[in-house]
Amino acid sequence: MISKSVAISILACGLSFCAGYLTKNAQIDTDIMHVEQAVEFVLHQPKSDTNSDLSPSTSNNFSEPTPEVLPKQFINSDLDDFLSLYQNANYLTIPNRALLPLYAKLAQLDEYQLQQTAAELIEQLPGAAVAKLLGVTLEVLAEQQPLQALELALNISNKEQFKWSYAWSVLSVWSTDAPLDAYQWYAEQDFSQAHFKEFGTQHMVATAVLSGLYSYDKSLGVAKIAELAQQGKLNPSSLSLISNSINHSEEFATLLNTLSNSEHNVGVVEVTGEWFSKQPNDAAAWLNMLSEEQKSPRMLRQALNRWSESEPSQAASWYIEQFSGEKQLVAISEAASRFASEDPKQAIEWVDSLGRNDTDNAIEDLLQRASYDNPDFVMSNLDRVSDEKRKLSLLQSSIYTIHQQDVARATKLIDASPYKAELEAYIKKVNSY
Repeated sequence: MISKSVAISILACGLSFCAGYLTKNAQIDTDIMHVEQAVEFVLHQPKSDTNSDLSPSTSNNFSEPTPEVLPKQFINSDLDDFLSLYQNANYLTIPNRALLPLYAKLAQLDEYQLQQTAAELIEQLPGAAVAKLLGVTLEVLAEQQPLQALELALNISNKEQFKWSYAWSVLSVWSTDAPLDAYQWYAEQDFSQAHFKEFGTQHMVATAVLSGLYSYDKSLGVAKIAELAQQGKLNPSSLSLISNSINHSEEFATLLNTLSNSEHNVGVVEVTGEWFSKQPNDAAAWLNMLSEEQKSPRMLRQALNRWSESEPSQAASWYIEQFSGEKQLVAISEAASRFASEDPKQAIEWVDSLGRNDTDNAIEDLLQRASYDNPDFVMSNLDRVSDEKRKLSLLQSSIYTIHQQDVARATKLIDASPYKAELEAYIKKVNSY
């Protein structure tokens, strides 16, 4: 172990000595190399056992230091240089690239030294550079002792505005590195406790933990998702975010079949929408096998919305086939309006391709939707609208959109319009709100 320490010290000193002779570009390469070395260093360290209890603490119970680590003073100068360089910077303007070498440096500290560093930084809050550096320190600590890192994050005493992000960074690292331990911790927590106040809701925590568990073991992840759904501990948004990581139809089908069989039936609409955004034809085939009672209007609309992001024409045609009679006429208007948000010209061509003589409402609805983003298209197609009141309404909406972008042009259009008085009154009314 001593030889390991000596080797690391010699390597660190050698790197420090060479740094003064490197060019600026070479230093960038060296920083990147340090990150890679840090990753290797962390990955090959033995994992420490963690306890699932996480309660607010009034004092820091740091682990005892181990002798086979680099002196903390070796790291401090780099941290001080960073804090000095960005002491007056805004949090969002500090480049992530500036943090890369610090990850490498901090990864060479043991858990005791990392906890010391984090505690020292917490005492220096607030401050953008301090906040950034604290986040990095807690992430590195989470590789070794996630509960210690999480406790430090949750027990920051002042109202530091990025406090919640520290806890989430730690939880993300933990859920990725040790998803079973992270889930076990989650299952044992009482989120009504005061020390979770700044951590977000239980649903948000479940999202992070279950995403890590699902990536680690899909079967186990689905089982736990179903279990929590039955208990009413998951909400639709959580399931939508969890399904973001799914990319295969078989996995979507397995998850949806599991959720569909649960008493609460929670998240089915949202997960279905995610599937339609990635493999719409497979998702449509699955949905078509459902009973009419299972095909809720929300599910069908979600399918239309997400499929339209990639293939609006196919989505619109499929959507209207799910209805008949008067309901299909309403569906045509809904599909046309959604289509218009992607491409109003193709949307109006799609409506015309249906060969029906009862699509006036669909044309008006798609033009109304297009007026928010494509006002010129709307004004060039006002002849498709026979109702004068609806035509004026579309013109007003289009002129207002243009007025928001180019007042001079809007004024010219208003002056040349036979509806000048109505348009001026409309603009004045809207601007008065």
